[in-house]
Amino acid sequence: MYGPSFGPELARPWLAGLDPRVKIAWVAAISIVAVSVDGASALGALVAAAALGATGLRLRSRSWATIVGLLALTTWSAMLTQGFFYVDESRTPLVVLVAPRADDPLGSGLVLSREGMLYGAVQSLRLVATSLAGFTTCLSTGPERLLAALAWLRLPPALGFMTTAALRFLPLLIEEIGVVRQARRLRGGGPFDRRRGARLFEIPGLLFPVLAAVVRRSETLAESITARGFDARAPRTFYPPLRMRPWEGAIVSTLAVVVAAIVTMRASGAW
Repeated sequence: MYGPSFGPELARPWLAGLDPRVKIAWVAAISIVAVSVDGASALGALVAAAALGATGLRLRSRSWATIVGLLALTTWSAMLTQGFFYVDESRTPLVVLVAPRADDPLGSGLVLSREGMLYGAVQSLRLVATSLAGFTTCLSTGPERLLAALAWLRLPPALGFMTTAALRFLPLLIEEIGVVRQARRLRGGGPFDRRRGARLFEIPGLLFPVLAAVVRRSETLAESITARGFDARAPRTFYPPLRMRPWEGAIVSTLAVVVAAIVTMRASGAW
């Protein structure tokens, strides 16, 4: 009924045992540093740090391939966008779709430039680092532990509940896609075509059944919440209670000091 989930079972012991507040602090630190530093070397180091945390996940090769594919798609999208819309005095055209006018070489035309793609690749490292930290936190933390951490951080209860519910629906969505695909094959939809590009033609047939199933699950969840008299604004307890060990508090303090130093150096122009 509840489908697959994610949490400590998808993480190595050292990552699964971390207090969820430490993981949230890790995501916040990566996000703040990502918008505070420039340059390929600094952003590359940030991605390496985020990837080091992601090594604590125990995922199947297919799951890793999905994550890598999403990150690669993010990078390619940034490169393509900046490649077409990058404006600078020096541009090396790679593809010219619309030739620029002689009197306005920068403001007209549609040109894919080498400098723009390189700039987009560097800027995409910000998104890659933040996404890796987010994947690590979400996949290694159970929804109830994440909700407890958000409540401790004084996040509005309704917003915290909506966040954890949305994360809980991700594995359900994956399960529904698998059920619909299997049902289509059993009803004569033919064997799944593994040829390159064939999956794109399968998407329209999956969209509406999966959307209908998700809406039904949402209605069931809403009715269950109402029937139980749940009020996100009411005080509640969490079991087991959150207990941050001294060395975990030291990690959070270290992250705060490092982030504050980087932001200060950036604001003062020293970096």
